[in-house]
Amino acid sequence: MENLRLFIACDFSPQTIAKVALLAKDLRLALQDVPVRWVSSSNYHLTLQFLGEVPANKVKTIESALQAVAATHSSFAMEFAGAGCFPSLRQPQVIWLGIRLNPQLNRLAYDLHRGLGALGFVDDSKFKAHLTLGRLDKYAAEDEKARLGTQVGAIKDVTIGQDVFSEIALYRSVLTPGGPVYTTLVRAKLQNMLN
Repeated sequence: MENLRLFIACDFSPQTIAKVALLAKDLRLALQDVPVRWVSSSNYHLTLQFLGEVPANKVKTIESALQAVAATHSSFAMEFAGAGCFPSLRQPQVIWLGIRLNPQLNRLAYDLHRGLGALGFVDDSKFKAHLTLGRLDKYAAEDEKARLGTQVGAIKDVTIGQDVFSEIALYRSVLTPGGPVYTTLVRAKLQNMLN
């Protein structure tokens, strides 16, 4: 039985992706000699839960869980709120754009984790809404880390605007030397769509 590397996410609109790509382009130029693996704009998404390696025959069961959760949630607006690094600006590993605290988004993530938990998928990570822009090479020098932290710190209050989430999607991720390739396996529309 083939295993698939899977995660569940919300997608951003083309307009939001274009705005974020412009911001990332400016950061990339400012940090062009710092070893960062930048996320392709075609891979921008908000991860709700990473499932890991899953037998292919479980996709239908996961789809049922997604549809059940989506049926109990309405589409909602979200807003970006600043930029930063995990675990910190002083020891940057991941560059991110934050998403403003949103009760609807948190409820969606909670219900999804609970529904998938009933199927045996345990997610130990605490949900923190963000969009990953890039990852610093683990062998980066201290001065490169410092430059990256300073550059991201300078845009910590950046605003991108609002977007609307109207569905959740199950993705397959295939790791390649050129970066991950994502394929949508299932889409589940949130009910009571916003107009």
